[in-house]
Amino acid sequence: MNLNMISNLSLYRIVQENGTFLPSVEISAITLKHIIKTVFELLKEQGLTPTIWVKTPQSQSWLQDIKKYQQTVPQGKIYLCSEKPNHDNQDAFTAISSIIPTQLINNSWLKRECFLVVLSETFSCLILAQWQTGKITGSNTSKRLEQPYLKMVFSFAPKIIQVFLSGLENVIVNESIPQEDLIAITPHNRELEGHLVAKQIQIIESLEKTLNQANHQFIPQEQETFSATLGLRSNFLHNLVQELRSPITHMKTALSLLESRQIKGEQRQRYLQMLERECDRQNSVVSGLLALLQLDNSVDPEIVYLEELVPGIVSTYQPLANEKQIQLGYTIPSHLPPVKCPRPWLRQMIVQLLNNSLQFTPAQGRVFVQASVKNDFVEIMINDTGIGIDPKEFNNIFDSFYRTRRVGDEPVVGAGLGLTIVQELVRHCNGTISVSSKPGKGSTFTISLPVIPPELID
Repeated sequence: MNLNMISNLSLYRIVQENGTFLPSVEISAITLKHIIKTVFELLKEQGLTPTIWVKTPQSQSWLQDIKKYQQTVPQGKIYLCSEKPNHDNQDAFTAISSIIPTQLINNSWLKRECFLVVLSETFSCLILAQWQTGKITGSNTSKRLEQPYLKMVFSFAPKIIQVFLSGLENVIVNESIPQEDLIAITPHNRELEGHLVAKQIQIIESLEKTLNQANHQFIPQEQETFSATLGLRSNFLHNLVQELRSPITHMKTALSLLESRQIKGEQRQRYLQMLERECDRQNSVVSGLLALLQLDNSVDPEIVYLEELVPGIVSTYQPLANEKQIQLGYTIPSHLPPVKCPRPWLRQMIVQLLNNSLQFTPAQGRVFVQASVKNDFVEIMINDTGIGIDPKEFNNIFDSFYRTRRVGDEPVVGAGLGLTIVQELVRHCNGTISVSSKPGKGSTFTISLPVIPPELID
């Protein structure tokens, strides 16, 4: 097989183009993990010692499940496949000789594919899945970033399994694989296939029961949510009118007083400052509304590394922090996995929160940006030593046009839309935002965004 063919080889495509098209289903990585775990449980129950070929998503939790299974049934043989060199996986399984790290060629298609092949005299099966990238979807009223998912096919047919194994043989780097471990065995007993199906039916019934219970609560909740949405929309428009009317009223008053010949000196300067402040407030409202409206524009999701984004944002705000005598810094680990999000959206999230922290932190204070990985999410934390937020305000701070008090006697500025915009941006990226704070001690805003599966990163 020539190099060009190998570089474009896809086991998923080979199986689907073998002449017997297999219907695919769209699943999450969690569902795939559950299916593979169900197969392992069946093998243990039946006391089988098969030859297994497996390639899982690049996560330590998957490797631990395989290790746990093999410790329970040590007689079998598992070929643990990966594009990484053998020694990268060897350390985790040095005490388990029946787990054989097996290196595959590294191409963009194979990197996105996961599989489990079970070969035994009484039971054989193939589970094959391929990562699909997320995309922006939505209606006329809102757009949302879908997260990556897997397309999976499943087969018990020895003919199809052999097609897969023949393709697999072409992409194995190891040279010492026994030929008998790459041959599909025709099962003599189909009863085990029924056992596996029965296990899946039990799972489906359990899920269906859970969904039915949820549905009884969902319908009134849906109606309540719809009513709440209408109420919020009406409330938003009402508040918007007030926000636009108030600065205009103040500006008209200031202009009227400035026309008087009796207004001089400090009074005149005070009214000019009022005009400037109200113009800024009006501009903030318009800018905030434009930012909310832009959420419906067509934006392409990108693979974003925080270590490439955050330093530039922090350096932009460094002069302002120095002027206010606030210590500003960041810590972004270099090994942090990327997130999939439109870069302008992610930038705006961080900018809004950073700007908030600098506004509400007094001189000699500290504002810090940091990030870490928790489960399958990247957490971005912006914390400060500012005036803090009363816990009673936690439910209101993300509301449109809501403003908390400023440091000292400084007047309230801005439209009160900053946190609303951040919350909407995070929601559109399937993430969450939370806040923790104590009055006088500072605040921490935490954005959690799903990481991109390593298989989808070139």
